Amino acid sequence: MLRQDTIAAIATPVATGGIGIIRISGPQALEIARLIFKPSKTNCPWESHVLYHGDIVSADGKNTLDEVLISFMRGPSSFTGEDVIEINCHGSFVIMQKILSELVSLGCCLAGPGEFSQRAFFNNKLDLSQAEALAAMVAAPTPQAFSLGLAQLKGNLSAEIEKARSLLIEALASLEASIDFMEDVSAEESPAPTQQIDEAKKSIEKLLATYHEAKIITQGLNVVITGKPNVGKSSLLNALTGKKKAIVTDIPGTTRDLIVDEIVVHGTVLNLMDTAGIRQPKDAIEKEGISLVWENLANADIVLILLDGSTPLSPEDEEIISRNKNANTVIAINKSDVPGAWDVKKIAQLIAPEKKIIKISAKFGVGLAELKKAVIDSCGAHFRPDTGEVMITNLRHKLSLEKAQKNIVAAKEAIARGESPEITAFELREAVDNFDEITGKKINDEVLDKIFSGFCIGK
Repeated sequence: MLRQDTIAAIATPVATGGIGIIRISGPQALEIARLIFKPSKTNCPWESHVLYHGDIVSADGKNTLDEVLISFMRGPSSFTGEDVIEINCHGSFVIMQKILSELVSLGCCLAGPGEFSQRAFFNNKLDLSQAEALAAMVAAPTPQAFSLGLAQLKGNLSAEIEKARSLLIEALASLEASIDFMEDVSAEESPAPTQQIDEAKKSIEKLLATYHEAKIITQGLNVVITGKPNVGKSSLLNALTGKKKAIVTDIPGTTRDLIVDEIVVHGTVLNLMDTAGIRQPKDAIEKEGISLVWENLANADIVLILLDGSTPLSPEDEEIISRNKNANTVIAINKSDVPGAWDVKKIAQLIAPEKKIIKISAKFGVGLAELKKAVIDSCGAHFRPDTGEVMITNLRHKLSLEKAQKNIVAAKEAIARGESPEITAFELREAVDNFDEITGKKINDEVLDKIFSGFCIGK
């Protein structure tokens, strides 16, 4: 449930910077600001959406804490819909904490994660999908991911959901009328509203078709690097990231745990994972590390199999290729800077003809550009300019749309079987409820708390 008290939080990252912002929202926001702010000019009318210069002073007025710019946004014309104060102070965390402590002493409560956005939702300043878009924008790893979040914040997804919802409401109204007057109107005279249902179904299908690409844009591709020990997996991770993330030695089995880093290639984030070398484990720790490899390979978007071109193919190499033959794989043959010990054609019979095989040298950086392109190509992940297409980026939205889709299919089947209009109406009401879960028109407090708890404090 929404608290009715006045909340405060530091809204900028916890780090040293030129400017830090402290946000206050609630019924006592202006009253508390008057107690702590000493304007540089005698007259401070506290007009809405105007910046004022002055000092923040201690509650007793004896100590000056910082020189600031302060603004007042009168509700409902504010982000939260309540009275909001924003203090622009110097970006010292020590200063911001002192100011925040004074605010608490004057009656403010510390805001919880996402509580400002939650208040904006409850005060109808934005719907739930728009609130989620804010969190997505803050966490956006690429400009394209930010653009998708911004478009959703502006309401493009909400508008598309509302169109489909309105079609189902029209269909429901028609069905309800036929139910009310069933004794007076024959079934032939009261046809089912199939056109609206079909249009809503097409709209859902179009949205669902965007999820895979949108997920790649916003979350990137999970690329698991695998192979037997000492083929150069750690060297490859270091070469791709340009950092010494993994220890490189000639001792087999050096990597026991998962080592993760990310890079951006052509506008797409690659979440790279270096793993333990696959072989017969020598001890319990290595056994656990290899178990983690197989677990993560099962969930990978792309399996990057690394082979050593300087030594003959081994049974471990063939097992790794065989066990990943149905996965989305790219094969890299490392150590191309030394004479090869086997012909590439030797593995052709082990893999599908469309699988990419790239020769590289992780040590000297040879072939890495081609390897990156092969990884991107294997998932069809290419940066594209903003087309204005509405896309769903959130798994929660996808699941709700899939449930609505099932309801609509069930409604169409009920119509085709000539069943009672009440059955069709029930399925359409369920579909509308699933739409309303996305925008937050119908959603329980537990789900809301879970969504907003993942937000930043101060947002």
